[in-house]
Amino acid sequence: MLPYYHPVDFITKSEIQHLESLIPHGDFIDYDTISGSRDGNLCWDNNIQEFNKFNLKSYTFFVYQPANTKVIAHTDNTKWKRNTVLIVPLLWHKNYAPCYFTDGTIVQMNTPYLFNTQLEHYINNNKHDRYNFQICFEEPIEEVAKCLILI
Repeated sequence: MLPYYHPVDFITKSEIQHLESLIPHGDFIDYDTISGSRDGNLCWDNNIQEFNKFNLKSYTFFVYQPANTKVIAHTDNTKWKRNTVLIVPLLWHKNYAPCYFTDGTIVQMNTPYLFNTQLEHYINNNKHDRYNFQICFEEPIEEVAKCLILI
Protein backbone atom coordinates (compact mmCIF):
# COMPACT_ATOMS: atom_id res chain seq x y z
CA MET A 1 0.00 0.00 0.00
CA LEU A 2 2.46 2.69 1.13
CA PRO A 3 4.00 4.59 -0.63
CA TYR A 4 1.00 4.53 -3.02
CA TYR A 5 -2.11 4.64 -0.83
CA HIS A 6 -3.43 3.70 2.58
CA PRO A 7 -7.08 3.12 3.63
CA VAL A 8 -8.44 5.20 6.52
CA ASP A 9 -11.51 4.80 8.67
CA PHE A 10 -12.10 8.21 10.23
CA ILE A 11 -14.52 9.68 7.69
CA THR A 12 -17.98 8.49 8.73
CA LYS A 13 -20.81 7.26 6.51
CA SER A 14 -22.90 10.28 7.55
CA GLU A 15 -20.02 12.62 6.59
CA ILE A 16 -19.82 10.90 3.19
CA GLN A 17 -23.58 11.30 2.70
CA HIS A 18 -23.26 14.98 3.63
CA LEU A 19 -20.48 15.44 1.07
CA GLU A 20 -22.54 13.68 -1.59
CA SER A 21 -25.37 16.13 -0.97
CA LEU A 22 -22.99 19.05 -1.65
CA ILE A 23 -21.80 17.92 -5.08
CA PRO A 24 -22.34 20.89 -7.38
CA HIS A 25 -23.54 20.68 -10.95
CA GLY A 26 -21.73 22.94 -13.42
CA ASP A 27 -19.22 24.60 -11.05
CA PHE A 28 -16.24 22.38 -11.87
CA ILE A 29 -13.21 23.82 -13.67
CA ASP A 30 -10.13 22.27 -15.31
CA TYR A 31 -7.26 21.40 -12.99
CA ASP A 32 -3.93 22.52 -14.40
CA THR A 33 -0.89 20.30 -14.30
CA ILE A 34 2.79 21.13 -13.77
CA SER A 35 3.10 21.94 -17.50
CA GLY A 36 -0.04 24.08 -17.39
CA SER A 37 -1.94 21.69 -19.65
CA ARG A 38 -5.23 20.08 -18.69
CA ASP A 39 -5.13 16.47 -17.51
CA GLY A 40 -8.84 15.54 -17.62
CA ASN A 41 -9.60 16.24 -13.97
CA LEU A 42 -12.21 18.85 -13.13
CA CYS A 43 -12.30 20.40 -9.68
CA TRP A 44 -14.56 22.52 -7.52
CA ASP A 45 -12.43 24.49 -5.10
CA ASN A 46 -14.63 24.63 -2.02
CA ASN A 47 -12.71 24.53 1.23
CA ILE A 48 -15.12 22.95 3.72
CA GLN A 49 -13.57 23.93 7.02
CA GLU A 50 -15.20 21.16 9.08
CA PHE A 51 -13.04 18.63 7.18
CA ASN A 52 -9.79 20.45 8.00
CA LYS A 53 -9.77 18.75 11.39
CA PHE A 54 -6.34 17.16 11.43
CA ASN A 55 -3.01 18.07 13.06
CA LEU A 56 -1.66 19.04 9.64
CA LYS A 57 -2.59 22.06 7.57
CA SER A 58 -5.08 21.05 4.88
CA TYR A 59 -7.66 22.29 2.42
CA THR A 60 -10.43 20.55 0.53
CA PHE A 61 -12.07 20.31 -2.86
CA PHE A 62 -14.22 18.07 -5.02
CA VAL A 63 -12.90 16.28 -8.12
CA TYR A 64 -15.01 15.12 -11.04
CA GLN A 65 -14.18 12.97 -14.06
CA PRO A 66 -17.06 12.92 -16.55
CA ALA A 67 -18.06 9.63 -18.15
CA ASN A 68 -15.51 8.29 -20.65
CA THR A 69 -12.81 10.79 -19.59
CA LYS A 70 -9.19 9.73 -19.84
CA VAL A 71 -7.11 11.47 -17.18
CA ILE A 72 -3.57 11.52 -18.56
CA ALA A 73 -0.67 10.09 -16.57
CA HIS A 74 0.66 12.85 -14.33
CA THR A 75 2.01 13.84 -10.94
CA ASP A 76 0.12 16.63 -9.23
CA ASN A 77 1.36 20.18 -9.42
CA THR A 78 3.28 20.93 -6.21
CA LYS A 79 2.22 24.58 -6.38
CA TRP A 80 -1.15 23.42 -5.03
CA LYS A 81 0.54 21.94 -1.93
CA ARG A 82 -1.19 18.60 -2.34
CA ASN A 83 1.52 15.98 -2.18
CA THR A 84 -0.88 13.67 -0.34
CA VAL A 85 -4.66 13.68 -0.50
CA LEU A 86 -7.24 11.90 1.56
CA ILE A 87 -9.69 10.76 -1.13
CA VAL A 88 -13.32 10.13 -0.25
CA PRO A 89 -15.06 8.31 -3.15
CA LEU A 90 -18.54 9.78 -3.62
CA LEU A 91 -21.61 8.17 -5.13
CA TRP A 92 -19.57 4.97 -5.16
CA HIS A 93 -20.93 2.06 -7.22
CA LYS A 94 -19.52 -1.21 -8.50
CA ASN A 95 -18.34 0.46 -11.72
CA TYR A 96 -16.44 3.27 -9.98
CA ALA A 97 -13.28 3.52 -12.09
CA PRO A 98 -9.99 2.68 -10.35
CA CYS A 99 -6.88 4.83 -10.38
CA TYR A 100 -3.70 3.41 -11.88
CA PHE A 101 -0.08 4.17 -11.09
CA THR A 102 2.11 3.92 -14.17
CA ASP A 103 4.17 1.16 -12.53
CA GLY A 104 1.09 -1.10 -12.57
CA THR A 105 -0.27 -0.54 -9.05
CA ILE A 106 -4.08 -0.24 -9.08
CA VAL A 107 -6.18 1.57 -6.47
CA GLN A 108 -9.79 0.35 -6.33
CA MET A 109 -11.24 1.58 -3.04
CA ASN A 110 -14.85 2.15 -2.00
CA THR A 111 -13.83 3.78 1.28
CA PRO A 112 -11.64 6.82 2.08
CA TYR A 113 -7.90 6.45 1.59
CA LEU A 114 -4.68 8.45 1.59
CA PHE A 115 -3.21 8.81 -1.89
CA ASN A 116 0.29 9.79 -3.03
CA THR A 117 -0.12 12.42 -5.77
CA GLN A 118 3.63 12.59 -6.41
CA LEU A 119 3.82 9.18 -8.08
CA GLU A 120 2.64 9.20 -11.69
CA HIS A 121 -1.01 8.10 -11.94
CA TYR A 122 -3.98 8.18 -14.31
CA ILE A 123 -7.66 7.24 -14.68
CA ASN A 124 -9.47 5.65 -17.61
CA ASN A 125 -13.01 6.45 -16.64
CA ASN A 126 -15.86 4.33 -17.93
CA LYS A 127 -19.44 5.26 -18.88
CA HIS A 128 -20.20 6.58 -15.36
CA ASP A 129 -19.41 9.98 -13.90
CA ARG A 130 -16.79 9.71 -11.14
CA TYR A 131 -16.76 12.04 -8.10
CA ASN A 132 -14.59 12.29 -5.03
CA PHE A 133 -13.85 14.70 -2.23
CA GLN A 134 -10.23 15.39 -1.37
CA ILE A 135 -8.51 16.68 1.74
CA CYS A 136 -5.12 17.95 0.58
CA PHE A 137 -1.86 17.92 2.54
CA GLU A 138 1.53 19.35 1.60
CA GLU A 139 3.46 16.61 3.42
CA PRO A 140 4.48 13.31 1.78
CA ILE A 141 2.20 10.31 2.31
CA GLU A 142 4.51 8.61 4.83
CA GLU A 143 4.43 11.70 7.07
CA VAL A 144 0.65 12.13 6.75
CA ALA A 145 0.09 8.43 7.50
CA LYS A 146 2.37 8.62 10.53
CA CYS A 147 0.53 11.67 11.86
CA LEU A 148 -3.03 10.49 11.12
CA ILE A 149 -2.95 6.69 11.23
CA LEU A 150 0.22 4.96 12.33
CA ILE A 151 0.66 6.58 15.73
